[in-house]
Amino acid sequence: MTAFEEMGMLPELGRAVEDLDWTLPTDVQAEAIPAVLGGGDVLMAAETGSGKTGAFCLPVLQIVWEAMKDQQLGKTSKTRDVPIKEVDWTLNMFDRGSAMAIQPDGLLCQSRHPTEWHGSRCTFGVAGKGKYYYEATVTDDGLCRIGWSTPAASLDLGTDRQGFGFGGTGKKSFGKQFDDYGETFTLHDTIGCFINLDKKEITYSKNGKVFPKAFDIPRDLHNSAFFPAVVIKNAEISFNFGATPFKHPPTDGYVGVNAAPEDNVVKSTMSGGPAPSAAPKKNAPMCIIIEPTRELAEQTHAQIDNFKKYLESPNIRNVLVIGSVPARDQQTEISKGVDIITGTPGRLEDFISTGTLDLSQVRFFVLDEADGLLSGGYISLIERMHRQIPKVTHDGKRLQMIVCSATLHNKDVKKLADKMMHFPQWVDLKGQDSVPDTVHHVVVPIDPKTDRRWMRLKQHVMVGFNERFFWSFFFVDEVTDGIHARDDLRPGSDAPETLSEAVKILKGEYVLQAIRQHKMDRCLIFCRTKVDCDNLESYLVQTSKGMSIGL
Repeated sequence: MTAFEEMGMLPELGRAVEDLDWTLPTDVQAEAIPAVLGGGDVLMAAETGSGKTGAFCLPVLQIVWEAMKDQQLGKTSKTRDVPIKEVDWTLNMFDRGSAMAIQPDGLLCQSRHPTEWHGSRCTFGVAGKGKYYYEATVTDDGLCRIGWSTPAASLDLGTDRQGFGFGGTGKKSFGKQFDDYGETFTLHDTIGCFINLDKKEITYSKNGKVFPKAFDIPRDLHNSAFFPAVVIKNAEISFNFGATPFKHPPTDGYVGVNAAPEDNVVKSTMSGGPAPSAAPKKNAPMCIIIEPTRELAEQTHAQIDNFKKYLESPNIRNVLVIGSVPARDQQTEISKGVDIITGTPGRLEDFISTGTLDLSQVRFFVLDEADGLLSGGYISLIERMHRQIPKVTHDGKRLQMIVCSATLHNKDVKKLADKMMHFPQWVDLKGQDSVPDTVHHVVVPIDPKTDRRWMRLKQHVMVGFNERFFWSFFFVDEVTDGIHARDDLRPGSDAPETLSEAVKILKGEYVLQAIRQHKMDRCLIFCRTKVDCDNLESYLVQTSKGMSIGL
């Protein structure tokens, strides 16, 4: 058994990593693989070359293959009816706002949206007669309202005539009418929620102090069921429906809602995810991996090919979706069936908007190099895709998000995680602003206004050509990426386009100068794009004599 199999990986995946001469999991793999296999969302940061791609590709491949195997064998999950007493009262995963995260045990919820209210109801409610109680404890600062809701009520509790709320500002609310009530409450306070179906009354308490009656239930709601409910803004709150002892046990004949007689318990009719289908759509992948560049997408796609080679019957179909490749070829591949998509934002957006890709079956939403995606301006696309992907599949499987970043302490990445992810596990092997003691950073600024060498570089090569042709040839074909190919570039000009091109030229000269000055016999040079790499290699080969260049 390989070290990867000891973490719960399939033997077929263990054989594949052995073929790659991977003997032991890297640190990031050892932490992330079990977390993904366990069904959780994961945020990870690690250095280049740390095995980050394997850390998310391997468990995703395993879960996708096992789900496909279950479908092949007819073992897909089916809803079964169970007695109410065998099911715990929890917050309803299927009946919640889009930014509401609910812990797997269903007893703690969180929303980090700074401006919007997001709510949820319980899986069960009470109706008919009896006196019932539950508790809610504020576990993080923020705004919240707690109370009782009918099935027809808005999730924004207390803003219509179907729900009754009590908020941390010391206000009770019903039908958008907010009145002073009780006391304000905040972090660590426990609120008791009472409903007396015999007298049709609702009351609240704070830390055991019972307040006067808050609401008389209107006559038109007397025959309705009432569900424990909450709405929060940038807050977190936990619940006790009676499965464990209450902090402040009720008196006067009230019992926990989970102790309500079965005849007085109503099960929520809310469900989630797309309707099950006998034949899932061929263009509906189970996993989408977004990369900021074509090169990264190609690398991840190639790694998936390496990892999946022993996974057979069924075979996982992965498709690469990137620009610079004819869209028709990729559409043809998708139409044959796809399980995993690896792609760049632009082409993915095209395929989703035209219906080439269907998001209804996605179980994994992976953002690799998330800081690059956000700095590239793709946040709106990511948010649109996230809204379209079902948060829970028809067979009860929750969407898993995996976010990889150069640093988890990037404020935009943290904001995205708070908004979209569900209690993510942090795998941070870099730390905030962490630089090893053995690494020495040097920043070399390039100022083409003071360093005019760029005007003379390789000028002798162009003897006999007119000035305008020299600039066109030199800038576009020899050294740079062609960004300014159509601009009017002139020697000695301080126009922004000329200076930008000059910086591109000087970069190669500065690199060569550093190599010579420090007598480097080995080094790694990273460029932003493949074109930059090709041009720098050409420049170094042409201008360095007797040096060993490998790029």
